Amino acid sequence: MTLPGWAGRLCKLLLLALALPSFGPGVSSATIALIDERNAAFVGLAQDGPFDTPITVYSELGYEQYFGGSTIGLANPYLYASVLAYFENGGYSLTIVRVADDSDAAIIGVDGGVPGARTGLQALRDVSASFVAIPGATSQPVQAALLALCESMGDRIAILDPVTPTSVSAVTAQRAGLSTIRGFGALYFPWVESVIPGAPSPMPPSAFAAGLLANTDPPVTPSGSVLAASGVSTAVNSTQSGELTQLGINPIREFAGQGVQFFGARTLAGDPEWKYIPVRRRAISLAASLRAGTEWCVAEPNNATTWAQIDADANDFLHMLWLGGWFAGASPSQAYFARCDASTMSPEDLAEGRTVLVVGFAPLVAGEFLILQIEHTRPPTTGVAPRSPGLSLRAPSPNPVRGSTTLRFTTSRAGHVRLALYDAAGRRVQLVQEGELAAGTHEASLTLSDGSGRALPSGLYLARLEAEGRVLTRRVAAVR
Repeated sequence: MTLPGWAGRLCKLLLLALALPSFGPGVSSATIALIDERNAAFVGLAQDGPFDTPITVYSELGYEQYFGGSTIGLANPYLYASVLAYFENGGYSLTIVRVADDSDAAIIGVDGGVPGARTGLQALRDVSASFVAIPGATSQPVQAALLALCESMGDRIAILDPVTPTSVSAVTAQRAGLSTIRGFGALYFPWVESVIPGAPSPMPPSAFAAGLLANTDPPVTPSGSVLAASGVSTAVNSTQSGELTQLGINPIREFAGQGVQFFGARTLAGDPEWKYIPVRRRAISLAASLRAGTEWCVAEPNNATTWAQIDADANDFLHMLWLGGWFAGASPSQAYFARCDASTMSPEDLAEGRTVLVVGFAPLVAGEFLILQIEHTRPPTTGVAPRSPGLSLRAPSPNPVRGSTTLRFTTSRAGHVRLALYDAAGRRVQLVQEGELAAGTHEASLTLSDGSGRALPSGLYLARLEAEGRVLTRRVAAVR
């Protein structure tokens, strides 16, 4: 039985919750949690609803409540059917911007500089979105504006439709006029034959692609059959598929017994380091997570103590993702690095109150790092209040551990707490502490032995704190 997209998405979330403990997506280090929103935004024509106002919906019914379900008389009739295709293929949340007409000027819009003063595509500057599409809009100025928006925002990918449903030569010429140096856009070909009741067919592929991507973890290339599709508007053979892929165009193909398949995961990047969608998605997620998880530093002194905490938190966070398969490399040193110290900041940075974290990760080949730089600048005032204490788990002391160490953690409210030690495979090897605790700072002694008193071998372990509905982890290096 094939579940509808929303049901499959819900089941996936439930299975992820039941699968804990997990050291991949969804787990946070002491202060850094993975941000992977997987939401999309569409711009287009609708019968009802406010113009140039981003509205987020979570289903077909939610869309109809605001924008209606009719496409009669619309010059571009693809938005409504694209919403259905997005949710059917696993999309979760979707922001809609309705425009007044299908002219390039109305779609591109005007950036008035502040929320409420932006129109068309520019209104999406006010919302979070992982993927952005304008289903059926294929003019060069519109697609160039969409790519420019995603490139400037740095946190979303443009999903582009081919200029015609069937012509390989036309999409090849279209590709030549599109550019995003750092891979913030992707182009798919051809159009898709739809089985959505009442929908025009063929349909532009952007919504199908956005749904599949939203339902896939960032390191993973979407696979499996495209739902709500019965075929493609033109067959793409193996030779054409290879040629299109080399140009950065993602072929959509139909296979006997397997249905419609997306057969590529390339961006439109001019820089070859960013030519794969999973690489770009990982970088977006990492940058957002690290930026949000280290924001607290602007309320702390810009000194070695703050830098050391950022360095430790970032390394713990990246280690969790490495264990979850996010990076290439058989060892942490081959897979990632994070550094925040005097070497990452110039005298000018320090004079201007700027803290700089430099991160490298190896998405494809061990030891070949892509570099991200996260900066935080303190406000030009001296009266910044210190951050309020919340749930935290400090690095073990001592660490590496020979025999025993102390774990210190802080809870912001009274409640149930579980502190345990896990090996790198996710198996619990020791329950350190469990019970009801008052708010405050607590200490627990951790010995390198399992529940039967047998000594644990040397290696990396994970101290895992569960409290206040959150999960925090810290690495523990055992040395015998």
